[in-house]
Amino acid sequence: MLFHVTAKHSYETCPAIQHGFDSDEAVVSQRWIEGDENVKVLGVWGYQVSHTAYAVLEATDMQSITALLRPQMGRGDIQVVPVNDNIAMRKERGSWGK
Repeated sequence: MLFHVTAKHSYETCPAIQHGFDSDEAVVSQRWIEGDENVKVLGVWGYQVSHTAYAVLEATDMQSITALLRPQMGRGDIQVVPVNDNIAMRKERGSWGK
């Protein structure tokens, strides 16, 4: 399953602002970007001005996504939405190029 993630924290809860960009806190806070044995991270894009990250993750279940993102949940709002690969679906239906 594919999931679209929007993770947002505030200036006040930003580990890079609180502790420095190269601090252990800032480095660890972004560890989720690497995924784990249950979650494959397909891409992560950030808009640092608003302290927001957008990601597409792949996992077999929502529980795996929740476990990966749990450390982020205390920093701000996280929205996880299951999504479909519409390009793959169109190709599978034989509609691509028509």
